[in-house]
Amino acid sequence: MARSDSRPQRLYILTGEPSGEAHAARVVERIRDRWPEVDVRGMGGEAMEAQGVDLVEHVSNTAIMGFAEVVAKLGFIRTLMARVKADILAFRPDRILIVDYPGFNLRMARWAREQGFPVDMYIGPQVWAWKRRRIHAMARDLDRLSVILPFEKAAYAGVDLDVDFVGHPLLDVPPLPPVDESAARQWREARTLPLDRPLLALLPGSRPQEIRRMLPVFLEAARSLPDHVPVVAGAPGRAQADYETDLPVLFGDTADLYRYAAVGLVTSGTATLEAALAGLPQVVAYRTSAITYALARAFSRVQFISLVNLILDREAVPERIQGRCTPEVLARTLQSILTPEGQRAQKEQHAQLRAALGSAGAADQVAQSLMRTLGE
Repeated sequence: MARSDSRPQRLYILTGEPSGEAHAARVVERIRDRWPEVDVRGMGGEAMEAQGVDLVEHVSNTAIMGFAEVVAKLGFIRTLMARVKADILAFRPDRILIVDYPGFNLRMARWAREQGFPVDMYIGPQVWAWKRRRIHAMARDLDRLSVILPFEKAAYAGVDLDVDFVGHPLLDVPPLPPVDESAARQWREARTLPLDRPLLALLPGSRPQEIRRMLPVFLEAARSLPDHVPVVAGAPGRAQADYETDLPVLFGDTADLYRYAAVGLVTSGTATLEAALAGLPQVVAYRTSAITYALARAFSRVQFISLVNLILDREAVPERIQGRCTPEVLARTLQSILTPEGQRAQKEQHAQLRAALGSAGAADQVAQSLMRTLGE
């Protein structure tokens, strides 16, 4: 291991899905700005690769969600874990950062602690919702935890773990300028989108099984709003072939789609928060396998699934889940938030959400924490 009076020279970063990978890439970017000599390796995607991270596995292969789906890929997960362990032992990092993806990453943290590697975590598991028993294992296996939601730190009160609330990483993204009609028109023209009707943004998720389950429901709901142009947001790490539709699928354009769309249908996840911070009125929808939903209902301790609603502790944006996630219900709910009253209500909620999230600078705080003197 490195000397106790030195800063890390080798970092290993483990992510497992596109949203966490994007946040990890911003941390690497901040490290590169101040400590360009640091060698970084791990699991990630294009954003981390663009920051010079050598990848041992791509998140397009690891974004798995749901009990049934995980069981189906247990063989792949075991093989991946063994491969990553071998890679870490060969690389000998000074510090490991795990980002979200707790089912895999917390197991890796336990192994890493046994091997003598210090481990930090950025974006912890939802212990305030379920699996609270993880707290004690995290205190044992982690050196530091950086949380991103204002109510999370309280969940770790009473355990011997250094927990910092760093603010939400989405606040690190520079705010976009107000919508300019000329720029909006040019953006549509460049993507051959009709100019005479409002846009309906469809975000069916980032994992293949989510897309297969949610996209048909979204497409059917969109048919009930013929005065809107439905546009699908292609997720990072996915390809056109993942979307079985003749509708436009835009890759790398999600931030602009939030700005220029009139309303959105959003699968639960980080996208609900991104859309709200961008000011997009939305309906949050989610449907999973019966067994996954039954397990979630049995063990979850929260009332909502949308991050917006969890942070504000009320149904600030409509949620339509499982049996209520039907094309007919989604279409009616979209129509209700397109009314002047619905638009005003969502704008008020967006302002309150931004105030609740704190200030920007999460990636910089995590970068500085990672580069603290070894042995500190």
